[in-house]
Amino acid sequence: MKEERGEKMMKEECMTTGPGNLALVERTGLEDVAWVHVARFSGDPEGRLVEFVDGTADGKGRHDKWIINISTQFGCPVGCAFCDAGATYRGDLSAEQMLAQVRWVLGCRPGLAERCGKLKVHFSRMGEPALNDSVLTALEGLRGLVQSRELWACVATTAPRVSQQWFVSLFEIAHREFPGRFQLQLSVNSTQEETRRRLMPIPLLTLEELAELARGFYRPGERKAVLNFALAKGVDFDVERVARVFSPDLCAVKLTPVNPTVTGASKGFQTLLRSCQEEAAFLAAGRLEGMGFDVIVSIGEEEEDTVGSNCGQSVVRLGSGAA
Repeated sequence: MKEERGEKMMKEECMTTGPGNLALVERTGLEDVAWVHVARFSGDPEGRLVEFVDGTADGKGRHDKWIINISTQFGCPVGCAFCDAGATYRGDLSAEQMLAQVRWVLGCRPGLAERCGKLKVHFSRMGEPALNDSVLTALEGLRGLVQSRELWACVATTAPRVSQQWFVSLFEIAHREFPGRFQLQLSVNSTQEETRRRLMPIPLLTLEELAELARGFYRPGERKAVLNFALAKGVDFDVERVARVFSPDLCAVKLTPVNPTVTGASKGFQTLLRSCQEEAAFLAAGRLEGMGFDVIVSIGEEEEDTVGSNCGQSVVRLGSGAA
């Protein structure tokens, strides 16, 4: 049963201290969409802010599918052209600080983890997980923290070139701790390498290297790597190149909108999905399916934008804590 929606978005300011010395500054949201939490860690002399999300997915209530989305860094060093998290970078979160975000959300809904149909913890809020070794430690500690037989983990990454050995360790942990219940999401965003460098301005693995990474990740009967393309108007997305480089036996394709962030708007990015041109995206999805790919077109609910559940939005809005 879908949870009852409140009449309007709720916003609460507070300074409650919880697990891991996590001090909540603000939470904003709608109950059946998402709650975005902004917090700092008491005792942190820099007063750095972190975001994490207690959310739903696919129009389902949390008893069916519960999403906890956590940050891995204070801000992000990548500086993606349409993401607010790159407005600043002030260091890595420790494994305990990452798990404290999960503990907080679990504590808000006692007993739900044991009852819900699927609980997915995303390491995909602020930060580039592959640039923080402590993410590996947090993943190893996650199963001992979350008492759920339906626990899944997800890591979303731009695949920095310097992190190739990190991925070897990640895959070993994923297959040992989360067999069949781990999602690797690769933020590809364009099929043209020069455009990718403009969108994600750090040295990245090329498309061909991403294809090899997906080959190293895949195990028969387990999840395929997900190639995520946030489709923007005027950004190269060549279906034929996707099919030439990637195998549908190893990779799925996910098409998403470009979220309405301050950073993206300042640089003129406009989403293809949720626009009058979105038919082109659905035609591309159909062509990929005809080539054998599993394709997910994930548009999401418009209320997600109202809540500000896109990466870095809340910290940027609060301003001084991120600077």
